[in-house]
Amino acid sequence: MLDEIIGVVVAALTPGGAGERTQTHEQIFKAGRVLVFEGCVIGPRPYCRPEAAFLHLSLTALAISPVRETSALARHLPVGGLGLVEVRKWREGDPAAIKKHWDVVECRDGEDTVLIGFELFYTQYVRRALQLDEV
Repeated sequence: MLDEIIGVVVAALTPGGAGERTQTHEQIFKAGRVLVFEGCVIGPRPYCRPEAAFLHLSLTALAISPVRETSALARHLPVGGLGLVEVRKWREGDPAAIKKHWDVVECRDGEDTVLIGFELFYTQYVRRALQLDEV
């Protein structure tokens, strides 16, 4: 709640801040900037981060971090070798770190399964960061 109040105050005090339209996720993503949202990656090393954390993704990269802010704690994931198996909703039996209301991108790296869980409205951006869709 305090974060929301501070955000409103900062927007009001920033020249043009209160009147400017907020950029959409699509605009941010296409501009090459990083989207950050809650998610998790389940799989063998170097993918594994078996607890909910924050996914940082751009047109060309996917990283996972225990904190929302960009920091040295973010670990970039090798996305070039991943092959898409399916995009799906949470299923019974998925690891506990994947929340029931999340989407899951299931991939393979050779014989290894990699699950990437996140809120459903980020699916198109995760697919693009994994180079599974055109921009």
